[in-house]
Amino acid sequence: MVGLLIGTAVLTGCSEKQEANESLPTPSATETTPDLPPLGPEDMPMPAEARTQDAAGAEAFTRYYIDLINRTTNSMDAEPLRQFSDGCRDCNRIATNTEEAAAAGQAYRDGRIAITTVAPPVIDGGVASVAVIFDQAPLIVVDASGNRVEDGSSDAYTGLTGGIGLRWDGERDSWLITDFTVG
Repeated sequence: MVGLLIGTAVLTGCSEKQEANESLPTPSATETTPDLPPLGPEDMPMPAEARTQDAAGAEAFTRYYIDLINRTTNSMDAEPLRQFSDGCRDCNRIATNTEEAAAAGQAYRDGRIAITTVAPPVIDGGVASVAVIFDQAPLIVVDASGNRVEDGSSDAYTGLTGGIGLRWDGERDSWLITDFTVG
């Protein structure tokens, strides 16, 4: 009975005539989400969807990082790989190989990695694990004259399984890659 009386009182209060507020909040008074500072290279900034601490953000970051690896084929700029690596041995190896090839006047042709499958990321606090399956086009390393260099070149691979470890960095509002293994 008490619940019924309280419910009636609440509903009655809502049906009473109220004066409308004539002033609306100014745009500066409304709450907005602050813009995140840009991360990544100018020609390929990290998308906002990769900067959320959830499964969707972990997947988006994984795809973004693979795109950064693919970017090195044209730019020979490995700095973004290092920017988002948190002790990732294979990521740092890819960056070092790219920097050494560029220093030797070499360039990459193709070698594009295409993710074919991403399993739903497993999140545990600020750590994520992402299982992927991907294909890699043949990577051709060429010297300054455009001649193929065997050292560093590789064949095409399909159906490679891999695991990517991530750690959330709250200061940058970004995931960082801690591990990239290919099975």
